[in-house]
Amino acid sequence: MKKILLVLLLLFLMPISISAKEKYEFKDGTLYSDGKKVTGTFELISGKNKAKGSFVNGLPDGIFETYYPDGSIMLKNTFVAGIRMTEETYYKGGKLFIKFSKKDDSLKVFYEDGNLVLSRSIKTGIYIIYHENGKPLMVSNGNISTLYNENNEILFKLNGDESLDSQGDLKELKDGSYQLVKNNKVIATLDASGMIVTFLYSTGEPLMRVNDNNGLLEIFFKNGNVFFEANGNNFRINYKDGKPLYKTDKITEIFFNKDGEEIPNDLEKVIGIRKVK
Repeated sequence: MKKILLVLLLLFLMPISISAKEKYEFKDGTLYSDGKKVTGTFELISGKNKAKGSFVNGLPDGIFETYYPDGSIMLKNTFVAGIRMTEETYYKGGKLFIKFSKKDDSLKVFYEDGNLVLSRSIKTGIYIIYHENGKPLMVSNGNISTLYNENNEILFKLNGDESLDSQGDLKELKDGSYQLVKNNKVIATLDASGMIVTFLYSTGEPLMRVNDNNGLLEIFFKNGNVFFEANGNNFRINYKDGKPLYKTDKITEIFFNKDGEEIPNDLEKVIGIRKVK
């Protein structure tokens, strides 16, 4: 009889204990409990990933980490009163992938071997993309753009449409196309119409192609795969195997890991929240 009464008592109390649990909601970057902004350390589940960090008056404050499904770190952000001050994104193997700093408005993206893919600084206006060997490929400050081959030799330097260095000599071929020769080396080719120019690696492979017929600019890896492409406001950077690494339309930016999966920039569709302390 006592056991039956105990079971009935537990069943009776269960709804009370459930209803007493706090109801958390993460909305527009702020964490609430029953409509009030909360303070403490919380674990959030978003899709396949878990995140953990501290909140003060509902806003992320301090170090905030997001993890891959296997538990390895994906993102490490530092917040001050809800403002993201630094962001580090990691490959699944633990190597640094992306590093952002609000203090100097800088962004750096790395290959898994540690070489830079690109770097940019809003403060200085300098944007650099890099060869596979880590040397600068294209450097731009918004006005002056310089293209280098893999040996750090300048192929062109432009201020808008004005050349700032010797472009070399044009040599016409029998088929009506042209070669651009500089320092006794063929550094570029032009089709017969003069609308498509292809700059070359020192070993002859296509490095960069500009097509004035459709406005497409492409930069290639030595293996022939497209590394970078731009058409209007749309930009894309690829891994060496051709999978996307980064793309933007100048409004939204998306990064991808080596498996082609999108790297979340913020917590989206939070499906679970638990207070840790």
